[in-house]
Amino acid sequence: MTTNAPTAGDLRLREDRVFLILTIVVGILAGLCAVLFSLGIDYTSRRLFGLAPSSTRLFLVPVLMSIVTGVLLAKVFPDVRGSGVPQTEAAYHLGGGQIPARVGIGKFITGILCIGSGHSMGREGPSVQIGAAVASTIGRWLYLSPRRVRDLVPVGAAGALAAAFNTPVAAVLFALEEIIGDLNAPLIGSTVIASVASVIVERSIMGNEPLFHVPTYHLIHPAELGAYAVLGVLGGAVSIVFCKLLLGLRRSFQRMPARTRILQPAMGGLVIGVVLIYVPAVMGVGYDYVDQALNGGLLLQTMALLCVVKLAATTISYASGNAGGIFAPSLYIGAMAGGAVGSLVHTYAPFPTAEAGAYALVGMGTLFAGIIRAPMTSVFMIFEITQDYQILVPLMLANMLSFLISRRYQPTPVYHELLRQDNVHLPAPGTHLGLSAKTARHVMKADPPRIAPEQTVDEARAAVMRHDSPAAVVGSRERLAACVTRDELDRLVAAGRGREPVGAIVTVSAVHVHPDHALDVVLERLRQTSGALPVVSRSDIRQVEGIVTFETLLGTTAGRHTLS
Repeated sequence: MTTNAPTAGDLRLREDRVFLILTIVVGILAGLCAVLFSLGIDYTSRRLFGLAPSSTRLFLVPVLMSIVTGVLLAKVFPDVRGSGVPQTEAAYHLGGGQIPARVGIGKFITGILCIGSGHSMGREGPSVQIGAAVASTIGRWLYLSPRRVRDLVPVGAAGALAAAFNTPVAAVLFALEEIIGDLNAPLIGSTVIASVASVIVERSIMGNEPLFHVPTYHLIHPAELGAYAVLGVLGGAVSIVFCKLLLGLRRSFQRMPARTRILQPAMGGLVIGVVLIYVPAVMGVGYDYVDQALNGGLLLQTMALLCVVKLAATTISYASGNAGGIFAPSLYIGAMAGGAVGSLVHTYAPFPTAEAGAYALVGMGTLFAGIIRAPMTSVFMIFEITQDYQILVPLMLANMLSFLISRRYQPTPVYHELLRQDNVHLPAPGTHLGLSAKTARHVMKADPPRIAPEQTVDEARAAVMRHDSPAAVVGSRERLAACVTRDELDRLVAAGRGREPVGAIVTVSAVHVHPDHALDVVLERLRQTSGALPVVSRSDIRQVEGIVTFETLLGTTAGRHTLS
C-alpha cells in the first residue's frame, strides 16, 4: 500500500489555512489588548486625578508618575518610548517582523501610566505596537516561517487600531498605507479579517457606541469650498509647525548627556504639570473635548487656545521620551483649529455656512493628513465617524491641500524622520526589488578595514594592504567620518604625507547607500565620492556593512558576464 506524499501546492494550501485561522485569532487578541489598554488608561486617570482634581494634584501627578515611568523606560523597557508606530514599521521592513513580547508588555504598562497621568499623548499608536507584538509573538511561538511572522505584524496592527478607534476600514488602510507602505499589498484580505474580528470584540465589551457623536453636516453653499480650502492651507501650516517642533525638541533631548535619560520623562512631566494647572483640558487623549468641538459646544477663543496649548503639550510629552502616540493629538489639534475657522466663517461669511462643528470635523482629517501623512486613511476615518458622504468633498479638498503643503516643507514623514533620528532608515515606497536584481549587497567588499582618524597614512595603507581591500573606512564605531581608497593612500604616501593623520586629510562625505539599494543608485552615488562609497545598515546607519568602489563594482559585473 502506497501513500501519496503532499505536494508543494498542498503544503502551501495548508499553510494558507493555518494563516487564515491565525489572522482571526490575532484580530481577537489584538482587539482585546487594545480595549484593555483603553480601559486601563481611563481607570488610571480616574484614580490619579479623581473627579475634580485640585491644582496641586494636577501639578504633582504628571511629575511623580513621570519619575516612575522614567525609571521603567530607562532600565526595564528601553525600547518602548514614543508612539510605537515607527518601531512597528522598522520591525516589518527591517527586522523580519521580530517584536519581542517584552516590547508589547512594556508599551502596555508604560503607556497606561504615561497617558493616564496626564501626558498629552494618544493611545492609538501604542495600541498598534501592542497588537503587532502580540501577532509577532504568536507567529514565533508557533514556529511559522519568517515570511509569515512578518506578515502577521500589519495584521495585528490593523486589529488593534480597529478596536482602539472603532474604525475598521480606516485601520486596514492605515496598516497598508503606513505600516506596509503599499495600498495594493496582498495582505489586504488578512488585515480586513483581523479588523472585523477585533471590532466585534471591542463592541461586545464596550457596546456599539460611536467614539464621537457627530450631527449630520453637509455643504450649505458652494462658496464654502473656499473656506475649506483656507482650512486646508492652515492645516498644512499647523502640521509643519507640529512636526518641526516635535523633531527639534526630541533632537534637543537626545543631545543631553546620557545620564539624564532617566530624568527626561520627568522633565516633560514637570512642564505638563504646569500646563495642566491652567489648561487641564489638554490632559491625556482629550476626546471629550473633541466631541464638544464637533457639536458646537466650545467658543472660538477656547478652541484657538486649546489648539495652541495641545500642540505645545504634545511635543513636550513626546520629545521628552514618554510612551504615547501622536494619532489622537493630531485629531484634537485639527478639531480645535477647524472649529476656530468654522466659528469665524459662520460669523462673518456673507453667505450661509455650516456650523463650526462641520469645520472641526474636516479639521480632524486635515491635520491627520498633514501630520501622519496618510491621506486615504484620514478620508475613510472621517467617513466612518460620520457615516455621511456629504462631508467628503470639502474633506478631500482640505486634506489634499494640507498633505501637499506638509510634504513640500517636511519632505520626510514624521514617523520616518523619528526613525532617522534613531539612525534607522526605512526603504522608500516602491523600491522593492526582485530576488534576481543586483543590489549594493552584491557588489560591496564586506567588512572593510576600519581606520581611526588619528592613525597615520602609512598605518592606513598597511591595514588596507593587509586586508587586501580596495578601500578602508575612516572613523570610530560611533561615527563614520569618511572612506579612503587604496589608490588615494598610495598617492599620499608618494607625496611624502605618510606620517600625517589620515583623518585630517581625507574628505568627509555624508554620501552612503544601504545594502538593498539598486545598482543604478549605487553608481550614481559612487560618482559623488572620491571613489569609495560606504554601505551602511538601515537599522543603524553607524554600522558599516561594506564598501563599494569602482573596482568592486566592475569586478562583480565582470564575474557575472563571465559566468553567463
